[in-house]
Amino acid sequence: MKLVIEKIGLQETKSSFHFFKLEVDAFKPFWHYHPELELTFIIKGQGTRFIGNSIMPFFENDLVLLGANLPHNYTSLIQNTKQKYEAIVLQFPAAIFSSLKECEMLFPLYKEAERGIQFITPDEETLRLLHGFEALHKVDQLAVLLQILHLLFKDTNRKHLSSKTYHNSIINLKGQSKIKSTTSYILENLDKKLTVPQMAQRTNMVEQSFCRWFKSAVGHSFVTFLNLARIEQACMYLSTTDKYIQTIAFDCGFENLSHFNRTFKKIKGKSPREFRS
Repeated sequence: MKLVIEKIGLQETKSSFHFFKLEVDAFKPFWHYHPELELTFIIKGQGTRFIGNSIMPFFENDLVLLGANLPHNYTSLIQNTKQKYEAIVLQFPAAIFSSLKECEMLFPLYKEAERGIQFITPDEETLRLLHGFEALHKVDQLAVLLQILHLLFKDTNRKHLSSKTYHNSIINLKGQSKIKSTTSYILENLDKKLTVPQMAQRTNMVEQSFCRWFKSAVGHSFVTFLNLARIEQACMYLSTTDKYIQTIAFDCGFENLSHFNRTFKKIKGKSPREFRS
């Protein structure tokens, strides 16, 4: 398996953009990228999103604009069959409005989105347009897409997700193999013991080569990526369950409570108990 280039298929559908609404039991690990930009709005559900080398939680009303060829992955790290996950996704090429002189102002936004942009508190008008998008005729959808992009351009309450240096490394990753299956395996087995020797064997690499390859591909060392993903999963448990902290530590793959507490405090700046309170 390799880092998956998702084919949107705009030419085949004779559309200038792709809109769909997801309604699923869980967001499964799917590390991929595509040349189209993507606007993702989480209606319902929570978990962890991986944008370039950014690993952060997502919640309802999470709105993110992704630039071209930026690897991403939304994962429901706690599989709860009672909870449905819903999202609105808009995918479109950067050239969609390029023939319109008035739309040149959007090009810096597209460039900025190459690192991924989270809109902290989306404008109410933006959310209204997204919620009503599905019911519109295709022509009206195109007009509303332009309106949404203009609102995002003006929205200054936003932050970058991936680091400046990560995008440059993506260019050389397109032909590399195994990243999708490797990251998916890690995220699906966070509760199990995962080691460098084990992962090196799984990817048919020597340990040193695996460590170099993984950091180049993901933007984090294997151990850092594993700890960040596990701590985000622990945060979900701390926020949504009454499980004992020691139980959460073991459920997230930590072999002892002291290691869990040290790692949690290093990443989150507070203890698990302080986070829960």
